[in-house]
Amino acid sequence: MHDISSNLEDYLETIFTLEAAHSAARAKDIADQMGVQRASVTNALQKLAKQGLINYEPYSSVTLTPEG
Repeated sequence: MHDISSNLEDYLETIFTLEAAHSAARAKDIADQMGVQRASVTNALQKLAKQGLINYEPYSSVTLTPEG
């Protein structure tokens, strides 16, 4: 189990919801859904990717890994 903040957990839940609805999540959609700035989303996505919880490349869609 990864030790992640409740904030990062919120990102994972949002990605999960968007992925379920659209098969992938985009940073813009995550920002819109959570009411945060794109820069905050990018920062959180980089942290989650480092922990192996999401598949993330700049300017492409985001998906959860099996672990995420």
